[in-house]
Amino acid sequence: MRAGFVTPVLLGFFVAAACSGNNQTSKVNGSAGSGTSASGPGTGVGGDGLNVGTGGSSASGNGTGNAGSGTLDSDAACATSSANGEPIPVDLYFMVDITGSMNCPVPEDPQTPCEVDPGPPYSKTTRWTVESAALSAFVSDPLNQGLGVGINFFPSQSNLCNAATYVQPNVEIGTLPGAAMALDGAIMAQTPGGNTPTQPSLDGALQHASAWAKAHPTHKVAVVYATDGYPKGCGASNTIPAAATLAAAAFSGNPSIATYVLGVGPNLTDLNSIATSGGTGKAFLIDTTKNAATELATALASIRTTAVVGCTYNIPAPPAGQALDPAKVNVTYTDSQGKVTSVLQDPPGTDCAKGAGWQYSSDGKQINLCGSMCTSVKAESGGRLQVLFGCATLVGGPLK
Repeated sequence: MRAGFVTPVLLGFFVAAACSGNNQTSKVNGSAGSGTSASGPGTGVGGDGLNVGTGGSSASGNGTGNAGSGTLDSDAACATSSANGEPIPVDLYFMVDITGSMNCPVPEDPQTPCEVDPGPPYSKTTRWTVESAALSAFVSDPLNQGLGVGINFFPSQSNLCNAATYVQPNVEIGTLPGAAMALDGAIMAQTPGGNTPTQPSLDGALQHASAWAKAHPTHKVAVVYATDGYPKGCGASNTIPAAATLAAAAFSGNPSIATYVLGVGPNLTDLNSIATSGGTGKAFLIDTTKNAATELATALASIRTTAVVGCTYNIPAPPAGQALDPAKVNVTYTDSQGKVTSVLQDPPGTDCAKGAGWQYSSDGKQINLCGSMCTSVKAESGGRLQVLFGCATLVGGPLK
């Protein structure tokens, strides 16, 4: 089993050594102990919820007080040992455009955008030379160590319009940095040419990503679809709406596959519909009339960050001799400023997407952050999620 990509959000867990209090109550003072001596009663010091009350005293001597009573502070009682959780491995499957228009020069004239192969002699700096360099830099970047990456290219030289042609990868998904050499070699071996089979190439990529996710159920898998133009050729079914429909079906499927879209060239705003349908908001559109190399590097880094900082966390196995009780699990989130928030469990059976807390996955092996809580975590790097074990789960009220 390969090592997972370590996310900026860490997961820890705590095991109870003793848990005599309910974590829905806060620490309160116990009642005073009562003491007696030969000369009369004394007044003891009450327990504080963690300590035993002391004996009472009188003018003539010390009495022996009874223990003060109090409710234990849940964190103090239950969070007595810890271990790091297991970050979810993240795999990105790239489907990359090498059509003829990737030979267009960069930077290009905004008044006369390049939409087809300009023909030789080609500029020393083209969309493809800039994008290929950015992809090679991405797979060799030490920040991506542990990330799974695979790649394929379109159009195929045979069966151009058949989705099955694009299911088999050029380089299978593998872990960086070990997979970097094969990926870089595949990128450098490409020569742009041909039309744009958007719908079949995306179909093949999503099929492969889904099959990979089913074979690796603990992984989070997404497609990165990089193109410089709109569909061309392959009949009436090769359209942006058809591609968006594929992306929507994959995102709502089981396993869910997100689609990130990288648009390299001018006038590509229609690609946003594929990204939106694929669950990633909008496409990363690279302005090839400006510094395309810098924009590409920034876009790839953003894709890495948003893909890795997710909302699903594996529940770590308890230490030897301990058993997980799903009714005694609580979650806290510490943001990058050190502020700690207790995250309540959304009522079981409610729609997690509309919630603000957390729920178990259907198999009970993972924790999913819901709704607005998920949005907050994805918007910030450097936070820390902790799973507390041993005290009764705090459940939020009904969702509105």
